Amino acid sequence: MEKKCVRCGAEFGCGAAAGEKACWCAELPPVLPVTDEGCLCPQCLRKEIEKRLAQAGQCAACDHAQRLRARGGSVIYLCGLSKTDNRFEKYPRLPVSGCRGYKSAAIAARP
Repeated sequence: MEKKCVRCGAEFGCGAAAGEKACWCAELPPVLPVTDEGCLCPQCLRKEIEKRLAQAGQCAACDHAQRLRARGGSVIYLCGLSKTDNRFEKYPRLPVSGCRGYKSAAIAARP
C-alpha cells in the first residue's frame, strides 16, 4: 500500500499497511514516536533518526525514556528508571551514551 510522506510528500510503500508482518521501518533503530502527523518516507525517517540520536544519544531509542515536548517546543527526555533508582537522573543531560540502564525500545506497529 502506498503512503505519502508527511515531510516531503514522496510516495512510498508501507509493509504494515499492506498486511505484511513488518514494515521496512522495523529494520531501523526504534526512535518513536517520530511524528504525530503520520509516516515518513525512508529518506526522511533516516534523517530524523540521525538527528535524534545526535541530540539525545541512547535516550532517543530507550524503552525507559519518555519523550516530552516543552511549552517552547523543545523536546526533553524523562528517564523512567529515575522513579525507582536514584542513580538515574530524572531529566538526563543530553546526549547520553553508555547508560547502564539502556534498554532498546521495541518497534511498534505503525498505522
